[in-house]
Amino acid sequence: MNKSTNFMFMTMIIVSVMFSISSNSWLMVWMGMEINMMSFMPMIMEQKNMNSKESALTYFLVQTIASMLLLMSMIIMYYNNDIKYENNMGELMLLSSLMMKSGISPFHFWMPKTMEGMNWNKCLILMTLQKITPLMMISNIITINMITISAMMMSVFIGAIGGLNQTSLRKLMAYSSISNNGWMMLAMMMSENMWMMYFLMYTLMTTIMTMSMKMYNILHMNQMMSMNESIYMKFMLMMNMLSISGLPPMMGFIPKWMVIQSSVNLNSLMLTGMMVMLTLITIYYYLRMMYSTLMLTSMEPKWNNMNMNKMTKMMPAAMMSIMGMSLITMMLSLY
Repeated sequence: MNKSTNFMFMTMIIVSVMFSISSNSWLMVWMGMEINMMSFMPMIMEQKNMNSKESALTYFLVQTIASMLLLMSMIIMYYNNDIKYENNMGELMLLSSLMMKSGISPFHFWMPKTMEGMNWNKCLILMTLQKITPLMMISNIITINMITISAMMMSVFIGAIGGLNQTSLRKLMAYSSISNNGWMMLAMMMSENMWMMYFLMYTLMTTIMTMSMKMYNILHMNQMMSMNESIYMKFMLMMNMLSISGLPPMMGFIPKWMVIQSSVNLNSLMLTGMMVMLTLITIYYYLRMMYSTLMLTSMEPKWNNMNMNKMTKMMPAAMMSIMGMSLITMMLSLY
């Protein structure tokens, strides 16, 4: 696909997201989401890559089913309001369709499969930009009940367990994204500002991670072993991995800390404790990957010069994650 076509589709995606989140009716939200889907699908497909065509078809089917559910829920809610009949079936269907669009468990099955067939740029768009509209809509309608709490717990659980058995980094990022969806839903319970802050930091860390992988053309774990360009660069990349997994004192821990603190203040100790314990599994698989990559290939031949061009490109981004340490120290000094 040439650059002008890509630019056009990208512009349409951004405009459709803005259109959806600023509209005041569900029909307009649905229209924005349809424009968004139709703009993203041609971007997924690549000329000589059959996997990308399969990903595009999977994405299309899932998003279309979610859109039909959304329309159906609108009709049910309108009918219920018309005859003054108390039933929350419409609201439940609406929440389910938005959860399906953003890849929240139990409607997450399409996400790892779709991401496996895409390149890193498209994965980044799917994990960040494509989630803005459905998550914004969920934050408007979310209520504390057993269904939303179950969805949160399941998302973190699936994100933790699903990533354990993966060798593909794109699938690993998909499961990490599902886990973060659960945390974002918990942040929505607290306040709108909190989940937006969480999403902003998650976007920043995901961008650093995907751009690093794209730069070195890494798609699977075993390819990281051969990334022997520089031990310093590898160390920076691993730091970012720890940050995205949410290990203190990295930057990725700050949004989780904010959510934990708010939920503990609201006395939801059981839920928070379970989510923290399940997130430890996520940290484990990042640590496992980091250990084998750093330890098993740390020997450098003397003639292996550093590629300073790549180093200088990645250094500011990598330092952002590590800067989280100083930010946490500043926050601790306030208490």
